[in-house]
Amino acid sequence: MWKKILVSAVLIIAILGGLYWLKNNYQNTQHAKAVPAATATSETFEDRVYTYDSSDLPAECALNSEMACAVEFAIKCTLNPDFAGCRQSKLPKFIFMDDESLNRPTQISFKIHKIKPVAADMVEIHTDSTCNGNWFGLCQGNIIYVLVPNGDSWRVKDIYAIEV
Repeated sequence: MWKKILVSAVLIIAILGGLYWLKNNYQNTQHAKAVPAATATSETFEDRVYTYDSSDLPAECALNSEMACAVEFAIKCTLNPDFAGCRQSKLPKFIFMDDESLNRPTQISFKIHKIKPVAADMVEIHTDSTCNGNWFGLCQGNIIYVLVPNGDSWRVKDIYAIEV
């Protein structure tokens, strides 16, 4: 009797262990495929600071990455919520708030220092940013842009700041 219970328990543990290994092995393979593309993109941005002024916003994105262009677009909309395409976009709603006490910046500079895949459909872009305003504290210091797929490109889903 005890032998049957012991054999059954060992068999169940072996099956569960095998399923756990397959699950983790499959996820690690998927993550490994996503990371090289993001890492290759981040290398093209090393030591480059991008500066935008609300009085002179370029219509086109000059960066060579869809992800970086999504961050650039969010910054353009932060500087000027009436910039072409901003109001129709699915950017976070707080970008469009209009209140003098928010101290909306008129100039933002940023440098991408890390692109971190979070999931297959979510990426975080870490930036070092400076601005001439306050704007919720989301333009000065370490700012993280959360990106999600938007058709063939990317869009900013959320923005937050971290203290180091």
